[in-house]
Amino acid sequence: MEDSMIDLNLPYFTEEHKSLAMLVKEFCEREVDLKRLNEIADQPISPNATPEELRKRIPVDLISKAQDAGLRQLCIPKEFGGSGYEDDPVAQGIAAEVAGYYGGQFARLLTIPWKHQITFAYAPRHIQEEVYTDFLNDKTTMMASSITEPNSGSDFLFPYDEPGAAGQCIAVRDGDDWVINGDKMFCTAGGVSNYIDLTVRTDPAGPITKSTTKFAFPTRTKGWSISRVNVMMGNEIAPNVQMRFENARISDRYRISPVNAGFDLMKSRLGGKTVHLFGQFLGWSERVFEDMKEYAKARIQGGRPIIQHPNVGAMIAEADCLLKSLRLLLYQNAWECMGIVSRKELIPVKGWYYLNWYAKKVVMRIIEIGLEVYGGMAPQKELPFEHYVRVLLSVMHGGST
Repeated sequence: MEDSMIDLNLPYFTEEHKSLAMLVKEFCEREVDLKRLNEIADQPISPNATPEELRKRIPVDLISKAQDAGLRQLCIPKEFGGSGYEDDPVAQGIAAEVAGYYGGQFARLLTIPWKHQITFAYAPRHIQEEVYTDFLNDKTTMMASSITEPNSGSDFLFPYDEPGAAGQCIAVRDGDDWVINGDKMFCTAGGVSNYIDLTVRTDPAGPITKSTTKFAFPTRTKGWSISRVNVMMGNEIAPNVQMRFENARISDRYRISPVNAGFDLMKSRLGGKTVHLFGQFLGWSERVFEDMKEYAKARIQGGRPIIQHPNVGAMIAEADCLLKSLRLLLYQNAWECMGIVSRKELIPVKGWYYLNWYAKKVVMRIIEIGLEVYGGMAPQKELPFEHYVRVLLSVMHGGST
């Protein structure tokens, strides 16, 4: 893309990938109002906000247009009426990167559903038919995923396999139903979602790797509620919430995984969301970097642009190298995942750990360099950099440390 640092000539991209990237770019340039989205995200949120109040934050007009363009349903299989990229991590990555670059917060409104559309592709067909049909017929349908709990965050991911220790939200079998009790923590978009990809214990005494089951939980179920909105210093349009399950009864037909065998699928979907989670952060970071570079060219100190000062020029060059190296790592991981998916195997979580660590290092260094380049201007709300810093520091730990 000639007007950005997004290079579509990498060997990972096919002509179809390039066409998808251009579709996302053109949509964002035509429909996305970055200022409006940032203003929505910055609207004050009460910790006690209801799902109805949280839904009012969603720009329904924008996500409806994105669905009409075939973007919101990117990872729904074609046989159900979706765009059919559920098995193409490279496509997911480039679409997320371009959306992050040209659309900022809009990228999250796309990638959150993508992640869960892929998860439901592993579900029994009757779940797919219900969830995908609801999503395609109602353009306000949202999805979320819930793993962590108030006292079990990284315990799920180490994993801490001491019997009965990690995870206290428990589903108990009752005939053809399951009754769920407990609390869940850090669920992005949980307060506005129709379905939650829910991981809970179904064996209260066993090790976590052999004791969890995944469900497609409809939020219309009695006994489910939002116990608190996690108000961040940089909120997303679809906020992060805590949830409570009090004798929430759902049918066994909503079970995604075999009983007590949900752990491997949970880990795989963490690995599978790598490309679109960090793709969007990469795109947004690239846009912020280019703004920073242009500022360094225009700002005159000591009789010349500050980018010509050795210390500033070196930092700009460092940021450029960091972003390009992150981009190569991201698409190498996506390309490797393509082969795994083609063999109908679960995506391993290894790529997540590498990118989770490196992407955070890069983002933190971009922020540090921006503070030096902009100086006293850095925290000014008139600069996109300020909003980027608040939101990225708030959301980049999605999926644990």
